Amino acid sequence: MMKNMSLCLALIVSILFSTSMPVQASQFSDIPNGHWARESVDFMVKKGVLSGYSNGAFRPNEAIDRAELTVMFHKLFNKLRPNLNKESSEQKIQKFEDVPKKHWAYQPLMEMYDANSFGVVDWDWDKVYIYPEKKVTWWEAMYFFQTFFYQEMYQMPADQVLQVLARIDDITVQSVDSPNYRSPYPGSTAIPNAEYTISYSHLDSGEITFANGDIDALKAYALAWLVGNDIMSTWDNQLEIHDPLTRAEAVVMLHRTYNVLLADGSLSTYTSK
Repeated sequence: MMKNMSLCLALIVSILFSTSMPVQASQFSDIPNGHWARESVDFMVKKGVLSGYSNGAFRPNEAIDRAELTVMFHKLFNKLRPNLNKESSEQKIQKFEDVPKKHWAYQPLMEMYDANSFGVVDWDWDKVYIYPEKKVTWWEAMYFFQTFFYQEMYQMPADQVLQVLARIDDITVQSVDSPNYRSPYPGSTAIPNAEYTISYSHLDSGEITFANGDIDALKAYALAWLVGNDIMSTWDNQLEIHDPLTRAEAVVMLHRTYNVLLADGSLSTYTSK
């Protein structure tokens, strides 16, 4: 009898110690158990992306700035270095006027953005600016994700893009056939809030095109991919595009992006983590 009990106890101990242990929870004082972003924060800690402040806080509700968001991209997606090894010097950014070499995020900022980073870098003749301390809005976040994942975004069928965008109330999606349409080109009468308007047209062939060339297409595919994959969430069918992106929201978006890339088999293109 004692022998059987000993064998039983040994078996239980064996099972307990052979079971995979959960990932160690984050130690941030302001990310308690049950916090809506806890899973994503823990994931990013495990991947070596996040570090908190000296007082042990993460400040999840604080608006994230461009440098902080860039560093997160840089650490999580360690194969993404668009500005390195550019074949054409015209596409390579050599210097940001507002990022001195002593800046804490100098290397990530210099490696992650090239001349094609529309909506992120700002050109003033031959000078280039990135505004590293500027807080990122939800609308601007779209441009950051588009810079890195445009190849994934443009795989969406155009009719699916329109279906997703039509559900978002705080941007305007309208056909060039609409009586309210005004061309957004310079010198024309712009429609209200043109920055947030996406116009499209149906060709005779039934193909869908976007009215303002690459700019409208960029916004359309980026938003549709982000919203359609639940990377960028809506509230009551609104993105609240003017609101600042918080640190917790940024972490959740990056975690969801990682999972989407993992699911479609393209993750190894962007990271080894």
